Amino acid sequence: MLFGGMMVDRPDIPHFRKTGRSSLSAARVARLVARYGWQRLFADRGTSLYLGNALAARLLHSLLRQNVELALNTEVAGLINDSGKVTGVTLARVRNGEAGRRDIRAGRGVVLATGGFSQDPQMRARYLPDGAGNLSAACSSITGDGLRLGMLAGGGMCEQNADNAFWTPVSRFTRQDGSQGVFPHTVTDRGKPGVIAVNRSGRRFTNEAQSYHEFVRAMFRGDNDGPCIPAYLICDRRFLWRYGLGAVRPFALSLREYLRGGYLVRGQTIGALALALGIDAEPLAATLARHNEGARNGTDPEFSRGGDAYQRYLGDADHTPNPCVAPIEHPPFYAVAVHPGDLGTAAGLLADENARVLDGAGRPIDNLYACGNDMSSIMNGAYPGPGITLGPALTFGYLAAKHMAG
Repeated sequence: MLFGGMMVDRPDIPHFRKTGRSSLSAARVARLVARYGWQRLFADRGTSLYLGNALAARLLHSLLRQNVELALNTEVAGLINDSGKVTGVTLARVRNGEAGRRDIRAGRGVVLATGGFSQDPQMRARYLPDGAGNLSAACSSITGDGLRLGMLAGGGMCEQNADNAFWTPVSRFTRQDGSQGVFPHTVTDRGKPGVIAVNRSGRRFTNEAQSYHEFVRAMFRGDNDGPCIPAYLICDRRFLWRYGLGAVRPFALSLREYLRGGYLVRGQTIGALALALGIDAEPLAATLARHNEGARNGTDPEFSRGGDAYQRYLGDADHTPNPCVAPIEHPPFYAVAVHPGDLGTAAGLLADENARVLDGAGRPIDNLYACGNDMSSIMNGAYPGPGITLGPALTFGYLAAKHMAG
């Protein structure tokens, strides 16, 4: 997780909040900052990596050690198919301003692993529900290329998943260079004490501390008599300083850019905030009053927030009696609009236990394999926990390699 430009592990974050109250936390933060400063003397960024970044770096390191060629700025123009058997790929590459093509023969097989279709509007319209929109936290190059190659070779797509994407609420912001960014609200803010989510009628519609996947499913359902797209995360001054909100980092000394661009909306009163958001002030005030009444005792009678270990883990362990619940009562008040987004897609090519792509009749296509989000979700689109794409991707990549090697 990036914290002021420095990547830190999740257990480090509470220590930043307690720097002024704990000598142990202050010492830990000082060591992290000193290590980051030392790294910047030798690199243009911090070199400590965690979570998925660490996994990607370790895999890249393994490739480099084995002298595997990485073909950058290259597209796969097509699969080479000899009498129904995939025997290679045709690459299209631009070098020194000139376009060229190159055939690579693959006697053992070809593995499709291009990441699904998160950034392809046509495939999103085909496979995702109404209201999903086109916002995704996946990188911009994930446009369904591998899926199209697989279907052109005769592969079948799974269309019977519970969900065809792994959802997360996202907010849209403008980076310092003027480009548009998407912030995934996964675990940094919604489960912390002192924030609620309301729909366009000013009412809460779900338990904010539940998983990001289930949060968006609740947005699609549109509970509580009002549309939930967009929904609004609402907090007060104290919460914003302590935990941040979306792209607004904790301990932000200036909010000017976020307010001027409209990413962050502020109101000195709840009525003023409602007016700025374009929702009715009376139901929003009533919603906040109900929340605060229970929150002062650490309870959430409406949605039982903080009611299981998952939610409490993502709350603030230093806040008692409920790490996920606190009143919202210190003006000014703030809000960020969130929309449905995804971390990856679940609809993919049908494959067998060896990751071989199957045709419409369920028969394996010779020498064609798929893994990652190009392969249909082994959980049928359910989201039991983080890593549900990474684990199968690694496993079926290994199984595909074993099968190809005989």
